[in-house]
Amino acid sequence: MRRVGTLATMARAAPAASRAVSILSFLTAHPSRGFTISELVGHLGINIASAHATLAVLSDAGFVVRDPAHRTYILGPALAATGFAALDQHPAIRAAVEQAEVLAAELDAEVGLTAVAGRDVIFLARRGPEPLAASIGYPGDRSPLLAPIGAVFMAWAGDDAVATWLERAALDGEHADFYRRVLAEIRARGFSVPMPAIGGPAIEDAITRLREEPTAHDAEVELAEALQKTDEMLLLLDDVTGSEEVVFKTVAAPIFDPIGRVLLSLSITGPEQPVRVDHVLKLGQRLVQSAAVATRQARGRMPAP
Repeated sequence: MRRVGTLATMARAAPAASRAVSILSFLTAHPSRGFTISELVGHLGINIASAHATLAVLSDAGFVVRDPAHRTYILGPALAATGFAALDQHPAIRAAVEQAEVLAAELDAEVGLTAVAGRDVIFLARRGPEPLAASIGYPGDRSPLLAPIGAVFMAWAGDDAVATWLERAALDGEHADFYRRVLAEIRARGFSVPMPAIGGPAIEDAITRLREEPTAHDAEVELAEALQKTDEMLLLLDDVTGSEEVVFKTVAAPIFDPIGRVLLSLSITGPEQPVRVDHVLKLGQRLVQSAAVATRQARGRMPAP
């Protein structure tokens, strides 16, 4: 009897399915406006005939809706049902949102929730005071999963996944070794501390371009180069004392699924002024507690140290 290979090794991307996913992901990442078919073709690099066919199928299913006056497409109401069904199938999301609300009220701080979506990190929800300026994204926003972005997800990942994360960022040996050291510390402490530089102007510009042109290979290369030229994007707590002061972007901790994989990440946005490192440690420990509650409520399992 002929041995059948696994789906992971045999499956090939179906062009029509890829186009549908690209369109839905793009519209999700731009929830405040609609796009004409010409705009979608330009942003996603697909031909207009294929776009017409794909949008027709998505419209028939109610996944997108066309505005006849402006000839623009937005997400359709059928996707709301999909979202509710996904929440029922992933109780960890509801549990995490509840913990985000608790933390936001207790700390009077912005708290975010993210997940891995294929090769990206996707922002799911935020709670807490409305920031004066954009800080940790908006629901549907995506960032590519390449070092150091998404370190809290990679700290408990397997060697192959970590290698892919590092290779995607085109890091040299010295930087790759540094990030492996950071991942080890994240595992030991239970949380990561991204620094403001990870959201610096050059990196933000590169991510914005990638958001607008998700299929452009050079857009990701531009982001990788911007990341390589930026220092101190993740705080290595072993290298500082409790009395030192730092400005940090967020503190992030993992929520685990039933087989011990990182499913979600909770993050607390830092203040804009310097704070003592021992305060950052206390925030991280408090965040780990909330993440552990969400893990237990969703019947997740924290992996052994």
